[in-house]
Formats: sequence, C-alpha cells, structure tokens
Amino acid sequence: MKKLLALIMAMLLVMTVFAGCGSDNSGSDLEYIKGKGTMIVGITDFEPMDFEVDGEWTGFDAELARLVGKELGVEVEFQLINWGTKESELAGKTIDCIWNGLTWDEDRAANMSLTVHYLKNKQAVVINSADKDKYNSVDALNGATIAAESGSAGETFISSNFSGANYVEKDDQLGALTEVLGKQSDAAVIDYIMANYLINKEGSNFGSLMIVDGVVESAEEYYSVAFRKGSDVTAKVDEILKKFKEDGTLATLAAKYGLTDALVD
Repeated sequence: MKKLLALIMAMLLVMTVFAGCGSDNSGSDLEYIKGKGTMIVGITDFEPMDFEVDGEWTGFDAELARLVGKELGVEVEFQLINWGTKESELAGKTIDCIWNGLTWDEDRAANMSLTVHYLKNKQAVVINSADKDKYNSVDALNGATIAAESGSAGETFISSNFSGANYVEKDDQLGALTEVLGKQSDAAVIDYIMANYLINKEGSNFGSLMIVDGVVESAEEYYSVAFRKGSDVTAKVDEILKKFKEDGTLATLAAKYGLTDALVD
C-alpha cells in the first residue's frame, strides 16, 4: 500500500510539473493572443470606422486592425458588442481589444490600457434639417428628446450640456441617428466623424439630417485602442501605429475614408 501511495504521489508530482510547463505564467497578454492565433476585436456598427459591406467588416478601424494584426502575426476577428458593457467584456476575455472609435478619457484610461491617439474627433448634435430654426439654442434642446449610445461620449455630453432633455439610451450610435431620422427623437449626440460622414455620403439615407453648429461647442477628443488593464499589447501596437504614421500607411487609409483632417499630427 505504501508503495502504491508513493507511486500515485510521484505521478501527481510529474503531472503538476508538466501542467506548470504548459501554462503561461508570464501574465503576457501578447503571448496569450499570439498563442491562440487570433485577436478578437470588439466593435459596433460605426461608419466610417467599422461597418459591413457584403457581410465583410470594413472601415478605417477595421482595415487598420487587420494591418496591425498582420504585424503581430495573428488573425483579426470582429465581434459586435454592447458598448455599455465593453469594459467587462474586455476584462472577461470575450474580446481582446476595443477598436471602434473609442474616445480617450481619464476613467477609461484608469480601467483599460489605451494606445496613443490616432484620430481627432468631437461630439455633434444632429437634428432633422426641417427643425433647424426650432432646435437652435440650449434652452430648446433642453426641452427636446435626445438620443445617444449607452456609455458613450455622447451620453456624457448630453448630461453635461442638456441636463433638462429627455434622454433616450440606444445600443449604438447608428441607432441614435436612426431615432432622429425616424422622428422618434428630436436630436442625437454622436461622434462628429460619423455624423459628418453619413450626412454627406453620396446616396446616404441620412442626407435629410444636419449638424447643429454654434449652440454648444464640443471639446476636441481623441481616439485610442483599448486593451486589458496592464496589457503588454498596448506598447507593441503603439510601435506599429508610429511606424504606420511614418511610412504613410495611416495617411493613405485616412484619405480613403475622408479622414485626412482628423489625423493626429
């Protein structure tokens, strides 16, 4: 019996050693992503950053993510997420990063690992063009119904500037814009990059909408890519983004989507 117990203990010890050798004890997020061979990118439907054409995700961010994935030696997979729960999805490893016109702010920087800024943005108030004389003041908008994406910079903008408005929470920015188009909401606050692109796009369904100017000027914002808190992928992606800036890759991609003026100097 003693010999049998000794044999069992020895076998358990060997199994423990092998298990330790086979696990990643480094805590490296980069090695975790490389080990599985894919980087799962959390996105929403956000033209011109991430949007579908014939079942394929494309856009400035989608193309840039694929180029970065190639540099990292991994495949990129896109996964639609609820913007309001993006931080928990990232921490829970259902996604590996958020690459979707994410606005940098201090709260996000405290809870996630954010890359260098790569595009400039601001918030835009969008209304139906027919209402341009109706919603041309803070007081008027405070009495309006305004939609925004849950957990977005637009939501923060509404609470800071139009606290008297009836706020409508939507799953994504496209949903907020569609609220205005369908006249369920009087206005929407979304990223200027998206609003300007969709309103002026040839053949756009949103051509009847307009951006309200001169009421409340939004502060300049910056887009970053978000990785898990403490992730070592961030520094690597920073290096790649710097390379793409220097070799013209970012400029070429920005020109394709009409975002040249939005590039960070």
